[in-house]
Amino acid sequence: MKEKTIIRLSILVFWTFFWGLSVMDKIIPDVHHLWVGKDFFALFVKFFGSLGLKNPIIPSFALAVVSGLEVINFVFYLLSLFNFFKKKSDLSEKWFFRAIFSSVTLFSLFSIADQVFGDRFQLLEHGLFWLVLIASWILFKYFGDSDKKSISIGLTKDVKIALGIGTIITVMTSFCIIDFSDKTFSNVNTPVKGQEVVDGVYKFDFPFLADKLVWEKTINSFKKEHPELRINYIYTGPSELNSKKKTHMLLYVFTEKK
Repeated sequence: MKEKTIIRLSILVFWTFFWGLSVMDKIIPDVHHLWVGKDFFALFVKFFGSLGLKNPIIPSFALAVVSGLEVINFVFYLLSLFNFFKKKSDLSEKWFFRAIFSSVTLFSLFSIADQVFGDRFQLLEHGLFWLVLIASWILFKYFGDSDKKSISIGLTKDVKIALGIGTIITVMTSFCIIDFSDKTFSNVNTPVKGQEVVDGVYKFDFPFLADKLVWEKTINSFKKEHPELRINYIYTGPSELNSKKKTHMLLYVFTEKK
């Protein structure tokens, strides 16, 4: 297989899956078995709320526009990949350029939004993606102008050993992931039990996968278990404490006797 063909195929497959999964993340924002989506609507509500725009129609419209643009991106990459498999190089290159241009435009809009909303970390991330897109186009367009170089993928002894070891590691890792998911997926619906750390103050250690629904169930469950207590304040743990457990959140509930 020619080097240029391998590079082009790798780039197309990566960006097609990237935008395809991004679209899926918008369609399935909640936590499901073997899938942890992101609640972009809540994120958009937070962003626009920081600007004083409380009307939910605004973030809904913005999310719909972004999702639509991402679908267009995905379709462009998919068409480029389709034509690539059809060995229509010119058409594949045209669709890939359109996909890159639309992606660069979208990430430019994201970067502007990051500055407006004051999200500097996302600004860095989107800026890096912008550069990676340009690099992808340069590699796709100009890498290996000569098609004479080819890579032989023969099943030599070393390749067979590497494939065997890779298969074993992949199977073992897959079983571990599935086993971990089976053991921890119940966290999606299970209320967290509180621990009284000082008189009237309860600590809740929310595990990975716990979302706002778990938070609501936890508070309601706590009220039922302690009808004699009144909740005065609810605080999240300081970032210094939460940083030790990247996937956890500490919640402190301050109570008093009724």
